[in-house]
Amino acid sequence: QFLYFIEFCHKKMLSFSAAMLAVAAAAPPNVLFVVIDDLGFDDMGYRALAPEIKTPTGDYYAKNGVILDQYYVQPSCSPTRTTILSGRYPLHTGINNALPRGDAYGLAPNETTMADMLKQGGYKTHAIGKWHAGMYSYRLTPTFRGFDSFVGFYNGGEDYYTHTAGGYDMRNDSTPQCGKGCSHVLKEANGTYSTILFSQEAVRVVEAHDTTDPFFLYLAYQAVHAPIEAPDSYVKPYEKLGGKRAIYAGMLACMDEGLGNVTRAMEAKGMMDNTIFIFTADNGGPTETCAPQGSSNWPLRGSKCSIWEGGTRGSSFIWLGPKVPAKLNTIGGNYTNLMHAADWMPTISEAVGVDCKTCLAWDGVSQWKALTSTAPPPRDHIYYGITDAQVGVHGPAMRVGCKKLILGDGGKPGGWHPPATMNEVEEVFFDFVDVGLQNGPLPSNPNNTMLLFDICVDPDEHNPLNHTTENLKIIKEINSRIVEMWNTGTPGCPNAACEGHAPAGCKDGTPTEIDGVLVWEPWCE
Repeated sequence: QFLYFIEFCHKKMLSFSAAMLAVAAAAPPNVLFVVIDDLGFDDMGYRALAPEIKTPTGDYYAKNGVILDQYYVQPSCSPTRTTILSGRYPLHTGINNALPRGDAYGLAPNETTMADMLKQGGYKTHAIGKWHAGMYSYRLTPTFRGFDSFVGFYNGGEDYYTHTAGGYDMRNDSTPQCGKGCSHVLKEANGTYSTILFSQEAVRVVEAHDTTDPFFLYLAYQAVHAPIEAPDSYVKPYEKLGGKRAIYAGMLACMDEGLGNVTRAMEAKGMMDNTIFIFTADNGGPTETCAPQGSSNWPLRGSKCSIWEGGTRGSSFIWLGPKVPAKLNTIGGNYTNLMHAADWMPTISEAVGVDCKTCLAWDGVSQWKALTSTAPPPRDHIYYGITDAQVGVHGPAMRVGCKKLILGDGGKPGGWHPPATMNEVEEVFFDFVDVGLQNGPLPSNPNNTMLLFDICVDPDEHNPLNHTTENLKIIKEINSRIVEMWNTGTPGCPNAACEGHAPAGCKDGTPTEIDGVLVWEPWCE
């Protein structure tokens, strides 16, 4: 009987151990979501045709993950960030343009964010870096949008060292719903290069994390947005590039080094093995408009703020740790299905097994099955929307399969800008053709002109297709889909009817003087 008892206990212990291992194996994966600001299509080593800048961290994870080859973002900062955070197009959030400092609007409070969704699944959620999704009230700032903590700046751009743009903007919001009386102006960060500051904060957050809880880090670097600033030690290796490109290279190299520090910290905590790592640009590089800083979109056409491919086709990859239950099906290769920044919300929802109970209708679709199996492509089109108003209102545009239709213009000047080590190419511009379609509710464009490209054959948009009978049929079909999509839209901000606009009586804001220093503070509380 004693031996029987021992055997019985041994079997129970084995059963308990197996159950514990099963629970551990089923632990929800961590999510590391990294956004790089104004990254050019040709800048990261894994993506560049002739790599000039050393980015070993990004290159390692891209080459051991999957490069998203046909991945699209919006033409500028705020539209892409709010799309990522909500899973919804600017057409439906009202955020069509980069949010100017002091404007009284942002991502509407009724929008459920990615952080809100993951908190519903028990995640600890942290945001670091650039916000740029609204700040007229604290309720639009990160810790009121599902994040447990935030260190960073609310606006869209500033000096990397002094953290000023009209006023000082660097915060430490250390708890959920950290508003007036809690939000700390991080004056002690003055003089610290923001890329280093954000990398150090990310490492600190990782080291402080209790690994019994799943972890979500939204790390939105200021790099590599203008102004063009980097510590000399990072610029020196690239002096041969000269001018803006050399400083830009230093900015990007510093970011990549910091990202490596973050991933090593996660490895040291045993977290990286069960992590979904997503890396994305927020728009194309500003090669010709919207604060050029030395980036390259070569060989794509156009710049940040445009709806040419150079403004909207984003540099991105996804990597899965070995303990994430699913496996990518083309490790070390390219994922060639169409994908949009709006797809991250439903993709992450499916990947981690958290249903969003409060989300408004997503425009994105889950790419998870197609990324991790032989499932068919989940989307057949890309809706580019319109240009950022900084270059005028052009478009909208849509790609269906290989064919891309632009209503009017993709945004001037719309050239091809090679890296500094290559000779400038001739910029060939062409006539727009009136195809006799009426605009209806769409933004007006000159003489109802339209451009049709075959992106699979001509990804750099050099050769618009002739208006043959067959192509006119394609134009009319895609135009019909554009009109149908446009008719679902909501008023765009800063129109007072925009969902994210401040309540009546809240006007545009200016910095507040605090202890003799002008500081950006939410001004409508």
